[in-house]
Order: sequence, then C-alpha cells, then structure tokens
Amino acid sequence: MTTLTTPVPRAPFSNDLTLKTWLGGMRLLSAVMMFTGFGGLAALLAAQPVSAWPEMDLGVTRVPGSIALAGLFCVGMALDQWRHWQVKQLARRGWELLLTDRPEEAIRALQVARYGGSDDQRARSLHGLTLAWLRKGDYERALSLCEATTYAWGKGTATIRNTQAPALMATILALYGEQDDASKWVERIQRPMFDKTDHALLAQAVMLCREGKHLEAVKRIQRTAREDVPRMDEGAVAVIHAFARSRLGGQQVPLKPGCVMPRRPARASGYEYLAREWPELAAFLRGEESPACGA
Repeated sequence: MTTLTTPVPRAPFSNDLTLKTWLGGMRLLSAVMMFTGFGGLAALLAAQPVSAWPEMDLGVTRVPGSIALAGLFCVGMALDQWRHWQVKQLARRGWELLLTDRPEEAIRALQVARYGGSDDQRARSLHGLTLAWLRKGDYERALSLCEATTYAWGKGTATIRNTQAPALMATILALYGEQDDASKWVERIQRPMFDKTDHALLAQAVMLCREGKHLEAVKRIQRTAREDVPRMDEGAVAVIHAFARSRLGGQQVPLKPGCVMPRRPARASGYEYLAREWPELAAFLRGEESPACGA
C-alpha cells in the first residue's frame, strides 16, 4: 500500500518525458499491441489449425504466427493493466496528500491520474483536483473542474457525478456568496439509497451563515451526527460551527452530543480558503471582532 513515505511511482526512462506523456505512450502502445494480436487470439479460440498460419522468426526461434500474435495480445493487455495500476497508485497518493492538507503535491499526482486512468479514475481525480484547488483558494479553477466532474461518465461515477460533485459545487458557490446558484446545486444532490451521509451539510451551513441565520446554522449542523458528515468536510464544518456560535450575540445553544464540535482554528491553519470572499469569517479566523452580517 502506498503511504506518504513511499516515493511517487516513477516510470523508467522518464527523464526526458513527463509522466503524463509516458503513461499516454503506454496506453497507445498497449492498444496497438492488443489490436494487432487480436487476430491470432481469435484464431486460437476458434480452434484453427496452427499450421494454417505462417511461422514468424523471433530471432531465437520460430513460432506459428497465430501463437506469436496471441502472445502479443497478452503482452499488450498486461502492459495496459500495469499502466492502470500505476495510475491507481498516483491517485491514491494524491488523495492521501489531500487528506493531510498538502494540496499542491496532491494536484501533481491527481493531474496525471486524471489523464492516464479509466473513466472512474478520471472522475475521482477530477473530484480530488476540485478539492485541492478549493483549498488553495482558487474558486474559479475549482468551479471549472467541479462542473466537468458533473459530466463524468462510467459505471462507477454515479455517486461522484450526482452526489459529491453537486454538493461541492453548492459549497464553492456559497463561499463565493452566490446563494441562489448554490441553492440550485443543493437541489441537484441525489443521495444514493442506504447512504446516510449528509452531503449538503457544509453548503447549507455556509448559506445560512451568509444570510445571517447563525442560529439556524448551528441547529443545522447539530442535526447531523458526526459519522454522517463527509470526511473531507468535517474540519470545515467544525470551523463554520464555531463561527456561527460566535455570532449568536450571547444567545446560549447547548451543544448536542455526537455532532461535529465547534473548533476555532489557529492562525495559518489551512482554513483561510473558506474566507477568501467572506470578510466576517476572515476576521473570525484572524481572531478579530467584526460587525454582524448585514450590519
């Protein structure tokens, strides 16, 4: 299993080529090998006599053409599977880096996985890239990537396309202050059957705070059990919870056991991206008092 102490998988002979280009070349090479060798494999499966094919000189020996082509097909398939494994390792490392608040390094790994993997891997990498750019405070690029994720296709992309991406779009737009557009994306969230995860929580909490409804925001956060909060959202929800409570003007709201507890982060904690377009939250993160929303 790849860990943060494991070097990023490096392809041999990649000194003069980027890893992205190298993986693309492997994809093309494996496709050509499988296409070329398919005829020989089909002949073997159809039980055609080996003698019907001319022999091919491999340098050290001569073998029937059908067997040589079938072997070429198998080598191409093995090469393609190896390429998928490489991409999978890069994507896994990218998510590990993202979970440890290292977005710049995560972007480098996920960017390669986005172009080199299967449809499912591309969708998941796009989602990870959206989160990484959001944490760098680049809302515009995050929005562009997230919108692309909503058009992802593939049998394993439904949850990302219909649930996680709309929730993330709503969150980014809410942080941007685009409340109407954020609401429309919240309505598009389709929670899979038997999934208790509250994908809309962060977006709706931000929206309520931006509208000055801090008490409602606190109640909305406390309505969801911590285990039902998306893992990538938990830290941000804790910050928004603390911010909302700081704006209650002395009104006491008991903490509900089991919810995400409020946490006021230290300076330079990595949550500054939440406040790029939100002056009141920025003042809160700096430990300063700010006028009430709407004042």
